[in-house]
Amino acid sequence: MNEFCETIGIRYPIILGGMARVGTAPLAAAVSNAGGLGLLGSSAWGPEELARQIRQARQLTDKVFGVNIPVRAQHAPGLIAVVMEQKISVVATSAGDPGIWTRQLKNDGIFVMHVASTVERAVKAEQAGVDAVIAEGSESGGMTGPEEISTLVLVPQVTDAVKVPVVAAGGIGDGRGLAAALALGACAVQMGTAFIAAEECEISRAFKEILVMAKETDAVLIREDKMSRRVLNEAFVEEAVKMLAKHHPDIAKTLEAAPGSGTRGAGQIAGLVRKVRPTAAIIDDMMREAHAILPKIKSNLPEL
Repeated sequence: MNEFCETIGIRYPIILGGMARVGTAPLAAAVSNAGGLGLLGSSAWGPEELARQIRQARQLTDKVFGVNIPVRAQHAPGLIAVVMEQKISVVATSAGDPGIWTRQLKNDGIFVMHVASTVERAVKAEQAGVDAVIAEGSESGGMTGPEEISTLVLVPQVTDAVKVPVVAAGGIGDGRGLAAALALGACAVQMGTAFIAAEECEISRAFKEILVMAKETDAVLIREDKMSRRVLNEAFVEEAVKMLAKHHPDIAKTLEAAPGSGTRGAGQIAGLVRKVRPTAAIIDDMMREAHAILPKIKSNLPEL
């Protein structure tokens, strides 16, 4: 029995990370329909667009879905107002002080998770009253903490430091990653990069094919003052676009014609993304692989 899943009303302990411009209603709904928890990535939207995305998601699924909100964004108050007006039941906050909105959201009956890149930030989130902590390692794509702590190092320390459920994020893209996260003490995983290659993701088909071509070394970290960003290497993307233009010109033309155009965000798990396929297939394969690997783990563990 997974109490985390039961609490928020999902079947599988798999969450779609809140990806700006990419985590739109079709993808979030597809993840929820497949048994996970879809999160709308609201950081690039104003309140009106978020409300539209929520309405669209509700047309596509009758399952639970949530919204990711960056705390330090100037338009965060408007996004918070929308999720409360729309009676969203799960919110994941990130990129800022969890103490700012947690109490208000919880008072409205919303299950609140907060993304943390260090043990200290996870403890601070728990003290702010969050219901769960998302411990995100630096392998993840897009915005990440500047401390560059890996998921394997971060998750067990966070699970030791807090009493609330812990979701593992960063570098997870298949059933082996799910099984490993559970072994580290997490109750669920959050993934972004693996879902970019989902058929329901509205990003261009060209970027999906570029992601399939990528190796783990093609997802590089760009360091900034207070945050870092992991993106596909610009030189790699340029070469991949040339290959697409040569062999698949119709696909190459889609690169700038879809939500998320211009983004290069992707995590090191890109090396495990080997084909574009439906969201349900991604989740089903993950669950089957995780179940299959558990006996192998036990057989490789010598008796005491």
